[in-house]
Amino acid sequence: MSETDEYVLTGARVLLPDGRLEPDAVHVRDGLIAGVGAVDGVGPAVERIDLGGRVVAPGFVDTHVHGGLGFNVMSADADAVRSIGRRLRSAGVTSFVATTASVPFDQVLGAVRGLAALTGPTGADGADLLGIHLEGPFLSPDFRGVHRQENLVEPEPALVTELLAAAGGTLRICTVAPELPHAEDAVRALAGAGVRVAVGHTAATFGQARAAIGWGARRATHLFNAMPSVHHRNPGPVPALLADASVYLEIVADGLHVAPELIAALAALPGVQDRLMLVSDGTDVSGLPDGDHRRWDGTPVRVTDGRAFTLSGGIAGSTSTLADGVRVLLAAGVPLPIALNAAARNPARSLGLTDRGAVAVGRRADLIVVDDDATITHTIMHGQWERP
Repeated sequence: MSETDEYVLTGARVLLPDGRLEPDAVHVRDGLIAGVGAVDGVGPAVERIDLGGRVVAPGFVDTHVHGGLGFNVMSADADAVRSIGRRLRSAGVTSFVATTASVPFDQVLGAVRGLAALTGPTGADGADLLGIHLEGPFLSPDFRGVHRQENLVEPEPALVTELLAAAGGTLRICTVAPELPHAEDAVRALAGAGVRVAVGHTAATFGQARAAIGWGARRATHLFNAMPSVHHRNPGPVPALLADASVYLEIVADGLHVAPELIAALAALPGVQDRLMLVSDGTDVSGLPDGDHRRWDGTPVRVTDGRAFTLSGGIAGSTSTLADGVRVLLAAGVPLPIALNAAARNPARSLGLTDRGAVAVGRRADLIVVDDDATITHTIMHGQWERP
């Protein structure tokens, strides 16, 4: 089928924007969703495709991806980004945000300029690149994770101005530790430019995190990871981020970064489940076989049972996909609609996207077809079918 083809998906259960899973049909025309529900008005010549009771949901939106298959987005290389985009699409991701790491600032600017030029379709068989998530270098030295300390800098106004200019409107997300000097000015400037500022890799107190939300921060970068644990007398940033209804919450649901039962508890809270977002945090070793590998920055890592660790045994980022995350949530007892929304609707909303992220009339026909166990049987982009 081409993007201009017209067809109707019948015999489906459709994940509706309000979170209900209902028996319905989806009419696709010219790459868009032309109708959801009764298809009486669709001509008899239009092809009907019976899905046999499978679920139609929005394509996944991964807002935190570093790389995969040995490639890293920091190279800002078109072939590398295409390879990453193909791997993501094969796992149900139809849109993604390329996430950087902390390198010398001139290299950050170079990567941002290169990725800005690549924003958009990554190829006929790849997920769309929505823009850039700048995860470094405005991070806490004490909670830097695998980011190298010598590359961390304070978010001085001049640096923020340079980054915004280099991105040319493609900077979607920027992670900032709000306790750093100049953080307030940085958060306000970034938010004022339309960037979603995320609190992460931070030693912030409860009050500092809440202040950052007041300045305009609207996300949490991989909640619970690279930030202080919750303590009953020193709560830290996590409760502040959970408590504010304006903050979207990244979760790496690979069964390693955060206990699945904790994610399930959050997903059961009505005030949280609509803000919970699965992210892969996928690194360049995602998709590589078990064994010793060297990351793009020269860091040696060891992949064991599909998971990446430093040679000292620390977690070296994630190797999972959003589809993996959905299955982790299902195994923990999270209902399928909530799990799927955490991988699709909520991330799209977190970026203010109104052209995707929902099975609704006028939205792009970026869709997935899944079984009850979240096995993806079809990925559809711009109305085109693609088997995983």
